[in-house]
Amino acid sequence: MARMRVNGQALEFALDPATPLLWALRDAANLTGTKQGCGGTGVCGNCTVIVDGAAALSCTLPIGTLEGADVTTIEGLTGHPLTLALVAEDAIQCGFCLPGFVCAGAALLQQSPRPSPEQLDTLPNRCACGIQPRLRRAIERAAAASASAPESPAAPAASDKIVTPAR
Repeated sequence: MARMRVNGQALEFALDPATPLLWALRDAANLTGTKQGCGGTGVCGNCTVIVDGAAALSCTLPIGTLEGADVTTIEGLTGHPLTLALVAEDAIQCGFCLPGFVCAGAALLQQSPRPSPEQLDTLPNRCACGIQPRLRRAIERAAAASASAPESPAAPAASDKIVTPAR
């Protein structure tokens, strides 16, 4: 069984260790915000989550390699400055790719609070609707908002939970 923290909650997945994190999150933990867009090849970025502070493509990560990892999904980023900035910049089209963009952008902001244009160019996500220019502005807006906001308190610890697929 793979044990990790997901959105601050300790989870133990009773699944095959080769199961991609994407499907453990969606099918076993019922965290359906993370999307699949490329058939599991990792080229679109829709499945991006944050693993130990870095953006990661969940469709290519077997849960057996994530023992003890700290995973954050779009559900764990509610109220993040980037989600608010996306609305302010009118950077929402169909919304399918947004969870991956938010996770990738939030990880980038965590690693580099004032990302350079070159760093923004490295985001792995793609959008068929063409929101990239507005997304860049939203990340810049979120960086400015985060720089002026007070530090938020840590989330309370959650109880352990064993997650198995629904039958």
